[in-house]
Amino acid sequence: MVYSKELTIRSEDGFILKGFFDYPSEKKDKYPVIIFAHQFGTTHMIWSDFAKELREKGYATLLIDLRGHGLSVMQNGKENRIIFNKNFSSLVDLISFFKKSNKKVNFSKIPEDIALWIDHIIENEKVDPNQIILIGASLGATSIIPVVSMQDISAIVCISPGSPKIMGEENVKLSLSSYMNPSMFISSLNDPVGSEKYSRYYMRISNNGTFLVVSGKGHGVVLLKKVKGYIFQFLKNIEKQVK
Repeated sequence: MVYSKELTIRSEDGFILKGFFDYPSEKKDKYPVIIFAHQFGTTHMIWSDFAKELREKGYATLLIDLRGHGLSVMQNGKENRIIFNKNFSSLVDLISFFKKSNKKVNFSKIPEDIALWIDHIIENEKVDPNQIILIGASLGATSIIPVVSMQDISAIVCISPGSPKIMGEENVKLSLSSYMNPSMFISSLNDPVGSEKYSRYYMRISNNGTFLVVSGKGHGVVLLKKVKGYIFQFLKNIEKQVK
C-alpha cells in the first residue's frame, strides 16, 4: 500500500503543472522525498517502476510532468504542447522537435517550475524539508542543476544531461560551483547527443561530484537497468551523512 495523490500548481507564466506524489505506508513521521524530472518527449510515467523501487526503500516520490508535456499543457487557458513525434526517423528530427518546442514552452523556465514544486511539497506533513533529492534524465537532468541555487537540495542525480546552454551556461556554472552537496552525473560512452562530454563538464565544475560512464550509446532512463544499483548506493551514502 502507498498513498498516492495528484497535485497541481501554477507556474509564474501561467502553466498548469501536474505531479503525482506517493509515499510508503510504513509508519514514519517524515520521509525524504525524491522529485523526478523526465526527458524530452516523455511524461512522468517513465519513472514509475524506478520510483516504486525507491518507495520500497523508504522514500516519498514526486513525479512531475514538465511544462508542455503530458498533463502539463495548459497555459493561461490555452493548450501549449511540445512538438514531438515518437516515430521520428533521425537525430536531426529530434533536434528540430526540441528547438521548436523550446521556442513554444521555454525550457529555461523548468528550474523555476521545480522550485515551485519544492515550495508546494514541503508543506506536506509527511515530507522532510531537509531531505529533498532531485533526479532527472536528459532535459530533466539539465533542468535540475540550476535548482540547487534556488532551494536547499540534499543531492542531485543527472542521467544523460544536455548542454548547459539550454538553461543558460553562466547560470548553470554558478549553480554547480557554489553547490557543496553530492552530485551524480551518469551517461553512456557513446551517447548520441553528446551527454558524455556534458557530464564530464558538469563533473569538472562540481564540488562534490561522482561521474559514472557506462558502455554503449543508451540515453536517459534506458540506462537505469545498468546504473540503478549505483544510484541506490549513492542515496544510501547520503542517508548515512544525514544521520
